[in-house]
Amino acid sequence: MSSTVRVFSPSRGKPSLASWYTAFSELLPLLAVGSIPLLKVDKISQAINTSSLTIENSTTLSSPVATVSFSASAAFEVRSPSRIQVEFKEGKLNPPEIKSSINFPENLEIFGQKLNLSPVQQSLSPLQNAVASIGRTISSQPSLKAPIPGERTKSWLLITYLDKDFRISRGDGGLFVLVKEGSPLLNE
Repeated sequence: MSSTVRVFSPSRGKPSLASWYTAFSELLPLLAVGSIPLLKVDKISQAINTSSLTIENSTTLSSPVATVSFSASAAFEVRSPSRIQVEFKEGKLNPPEIKSSINFPENLEIFGQKLNLSPVQQSLSPLQNAVASIGRTISSQPSLKAPIPGERTKSWLLITYLDKDFRISRGDGGLFVLVKEGSPLLNE
């Protein structure tokens, strides 16, 4: 699914090739989820497809019990070498992927207090087969898709900086800093 896509470079006024980006941006409410015990943000990404003129923003969250992902798709129109007009079309919530085994951390710190979760883990062990069966049923359900209604579906994006590994964009939705998937910057 990772295909070559085109984004536009304001520094050269010419298209440059890119692929999937992992986004770190002004998504504070979403990133705050990572501070909730036992829930973490696994991935935030954006895929731009210039053949179909579409963008898909995706997020994956995980817990010891399940992983859930959701996305928003949009159409875009190039207005200049550095500006695109975006219109969000559809939101999608994928069914949770229930994990076949529940693995809580041994300890959890909440409000400065350390909680021992070993007894919880031990009490869940007999339920593992039932959880796996329920998980397969839930995970096989179709995604929930819904159109994104209203006037706030339209937005613009100005690409401020772009190189082979890094993109900074701003728009009426905030500031977006993206690192290309596979970039050595993600390993630093």
